[in-house]
This record gives sequence, structure tokens and C-alpha cells, in this order.
Amino acid sequence: MSTDALSLDAIQPQQLRAVARNRRSFWLATFLLGLLLAAGGVAAVTYGQGMGETLPAGVRMALRLGAALAPGLIWLGIFALFARGDHALVRAGLLVWLVTAVFYLVTVQPLLTRVIQIDNWLFMGWWASILADFFIVAPLELLLLYLILRFGVYPTPIFQRMVDGPIFGMAAGLGLAAMLGAIATWRGEVLSWQQGLLTTGAWALSYATLGAWLGFFLARSRFTQTHPLYLAGGFLLTVFFHTLFFALELGFRALSPFVPLYSHLIATSSLAFLGFLILYWRIRKHNNAFLAMADRIEAEQAPHADAEPRPLLADVLRMAELHGTETAPPPRPMPEERTSAELEEDELASLKRSWEALIAEQENS
Repeated sequence: MSTDALSLDAIQPQQLRAVARNRRSFWLATFLLGLLLAAGGVAAVTYGQGMGETLPAGVRMALRLGAALAPGLIWLGIFALFARGDHALVRAGLLVWLVTAVFYLVTVQPLLTRVIQIDNWLFMGWWASILADFFIVAPLELLLLYLILRFGVYPTPIFQRMVDGPIFGMAAGLGLAAMLGAIATWRGEVLSWQQGLLTTGAWALSYATLGAWLGFFLARSRFTQTHPLYLAGGFLLTVFFHTLFFALELGFRALSPFVPLYSHLIATSSLAFLGFLILYWRIRKHNNAFLAMADRIEAEQAPHADAEPRPLLADVLRMAELHGTETAPPPRPMPEERTSAELEEDELASLKRSWEALIAEQENS
């Protein structure tokens, strides 16, 4: 951001302060969602052993589908509960959540399964799965998130603050995770309701973190001056973390006979918590920079008309004293203007004196 005098006159400090406002309801809703998912997964494994198998198949599928859709709806509900005056933002987040889920179903999913046939890569070994995720799955899924954020909310007036980027990014990520869970449930990939709850919870936390970071990169590119390759670097970084979450899932699947079932969810929750903690620090740092800039601009734009102007004659005399020159004497005062009555009185007195002098001259002669 340029700080020269010309640009400072064009920047409004209140606009910078508006961009720097935080939304505590977002951070509180995110923290509570992570806590609920982690605690729910541990409780389901600890106390729910064998409960789901006694239910009919249709009921089990409905419960798994509900578990897939629940994280995003719970987060939006908590956000709406604690939001003050942000209900329009919550409605926009719900729309982003829904649009992302639908667009994934009609674009990325057919492309992966029918065109690229990604399922054929999963039988070549763990290294092939990781490479396929890094070069194919992650770029396509994150490209969908980017396009929805860039053309759906980025140019709209609802995108007002730095923190709005992570909010919409998390909504989009939770929508994608919900559709992934729904597709997995429909295809029968989840064998038990416990595994369904744990897997969909881990997916929700993973994609929420990735979407929030992608939204942060978009928000920074909108409200600050960044390098032309900044967004490309941020996108590549989210692709890397997408692969990291996927590798973490593969690792815990391989270790499932030796570790508790909820180990994957706990590890994903810890990584997501660390990601949001760093994200909070970064947003707070940028907000503080905006506030400092607003104070500086306000000081530069403060009017100086209230200061008492110095008299011009005093400045001239001071300059003359500094240069050692003598100043000219002050001009003689102008004669006072006299009234017509005073002028008539003077004429009569002059005529009287002239008459008296004439009489005295005749008497002497």
C-alpha cells in the first residue's frame, strides 16, 4: 500500500478500520465444531459399539447421511447463534456451502470417476495414491473451491473484511466434505456407522482448514498489495496440505489394527487446530497493520487550519533581523479627515481675522 502524501489523501481511515474488524462468532463456531467432532468421535467409539448394526439398513444409511451433512449445518447454526448483525453473512455462507456441494457432484466427481477413473489408481500402492492426490484430486477439488470463492463472493459487497475470506472458504470446504461423505455413504464405502462418523468428521475438519486458508489467500490479495504469483503460491500450498491430510488418512488406515479407531480423527483435529491457530495469528497481524495505517493516515490528513496564522509583518521583520538589514521607517500617519462643520468654522475665523486686520490698517492711517 502506498504511503505517499497524494495517496494518503485518497484513503479513508474508517474504511481500513472496517476491513480490520474481526468476527468472534466465526472463531467461536469453528472451535466448537472441532470440539464437537472430536468428542463425538471418541464417544461413538467408546460407548456406541454395536449400536448401529441393530438398526435397519435404511435407518443406518440415513444416519450416515446425516453425519455427512451435520458438520457444515452445525457450524452455520453456531455461527448464526453468536453472530450479531451478521445474518446476511450466514445466509451467504449457507448458499456457498450448498453451491459447492452441488457443483462438486456435477463437475469434479464425474470427471474423477468417469473421465480420469481415479479408482483404478488406488490399487497400485500407497505411493500411487499420494501422487494421484497431489497431481489430480487435490488440484481439481481446490480449483472448484477457488472458482466458487473468486467468482461467487469475491467481487460482491458481502466480502467486506479480511476475516470474510476464511469464513466463505470454510463454508465451501464443509460443503465439499458433506458431498464426499454423502457419495461415500451412497456407494457403501463406509462399513459401520462409527467409521462413517469418524471419516466424515475427519473430512470436515480437513476441508474446512483447506478452504479457510484458500479464502485467506484470496482476502489478502484483495485488501493488500501482493506479488502477481502470490495466489498461485497459496494455491500450491493448499494442494500440499490436501495431500498431507490424505497421507495421514492412509497412514492411520494401515495402522488401524494397532491404534484406536478415533486416532485418525484426533490427529486430523490437532492438525486442523494448529492450522486455524496460525490463521488467526496471520489475520490478527494484518488487522493490526490496517489499524496502524488508519491512525497514520488520520494523523496525516488532520486539518492544520485551527492553528493561529503568524502575522505577515512579524515574519518580514524577523527575516530582516536575520539578514542584518535595516528596515525602512514606518510611514507618516495620514492627516485626519475633518468634517464640513469644522471646515466652515475655520473659514469664518480666517475671514474675521482678515476683517480685523483691514480695520486696524485704516485706523492707523
